[in-house]
Amino acid sequence: MLIGELSKKTGLSKDTIRFYEKIGLIAGSDRQAGTRIYKEYTADIVDRLLMINQGKGLGFTLNEIKQILDEWGSNAIPESEQIITIERKLEEITKKIEKLNEIKSYLTTKLTRLKGE
Repeated sequence: MLIGELSKKTGLSKDTIRFYEKIGLIAGSDRQAGTRIYKEYTADIVDRLLMINQGKGLGFTLNEIKQILDEWGSNAIPESEQIITIERKLEEITKKIEKLNEIKSYLTTKLTRLKGE
């Protein structure tokens, strides 16, 4: 499939897809059509892009996602290292949640005061 169809199926922009390809998260193959060369993507790229999007939503960096997809999927990283990486990410997420709760509390208090005035 071409990038336009891939974009529609994943909800990602063409620029985002091109960027992910540039940094090695996905790969397309060149297809000659007359004098033009188009990138063509296989159906499994849709799943890979959706996994990348999910990973970003969970707070993983693109580098972490690349490592997970490339190395974890091929069992190149021992389970013990995978556990350490996941534990670190959980700690980061917990700290972010705590900070967000502090901000939420501050804003709630501020809003209550403003409405009371």
